[in-house]
Amino acid sequence: MFPPSALRPSCLCRDIFRTRWGSAVATLSSNHGLGDDFALYLNVFDEEEQKILLAASLRKLDRTEDRHHRKRRKIFEATRAGKLSECLDVNGLFLPDRYYDFQKGHYDGVIKNYRETHVSTWPEDQPRLSELLDRLRRFHPEEPIQYHVLHLASDGEIHPHVDHLGAFGSWIVGVSLGADRILRLEKEISDRTLVHNMILPSGSVYVQKDSIRYEWRHSILHSGSVNGDEIKGGQRLSIMVRNRQPTLSS
Repeated sequence: MFPPSALRPSCLCRDIFRTRWGSAVATLSSNHGLGDDFALYLNVFDEEEQKILLAASLRKLDRTEDRHHRKRRKIFEATRAGKLSECLDVNGLFLPDRYYDFQKGHYDGVIKNYRETHVSTWPEDQPRLSELLDRLRRFHPEEPIQYHVLHLASDGEIHPHVDHLGAFGSWIVGVSLGADRILRLEKEISDRTLVHNMILPSGSVYVQKDSIRYEWRHSILHSGSVNGDEIKGGQRLSIMVRNRQPTLSS
């Protein structure tokens, strides 16, 4: 079962739900009237923790690319040696878009300008990495899991889609790192379309399951506005956790 404190947003959406992890304070955002199948938690990871997660994820992605791109990154990174530890913002860990081998389009046309990989093992030279990944366990059931890392370019986006139950299981937990982006959920009801837009800030965690995954189209917008807050793109990386599917290798 899902931990009640993690996945009962409908009874908590009028209150502030806070859980402390070190210096981070997780706040349950409103579930936007979407019931128990959706929750968005803010401030799950602080700035330094986000850098640890992002750096480890970028390393895994970088190792999947060809020698040409790895060499170009190595030369560029040499010019800013020693500066990474001084980054005041998690976005400073990203290199300019041209140093990554972003794919123009996914095989099913859903994702534009992206890199992705499945992760079965994480770097072992980051002492806190396991602790941070373990923090995500309170948001999902106790069952075998797999990690999927998705890196969007500054102009990358995910088009509206519903998930495939056989390929992805019934739930997904996602960590947002980097530029703020807009998550849009859409569903046709009778003669109208319901639309929910929400900003996914860096360090937040969202939970989607059941009806949200298979009845609502979801997308990540390149830019837009939510309640007067303008979002203008930028690189975003997400670490997604889902139940392990035997047909999907990592």
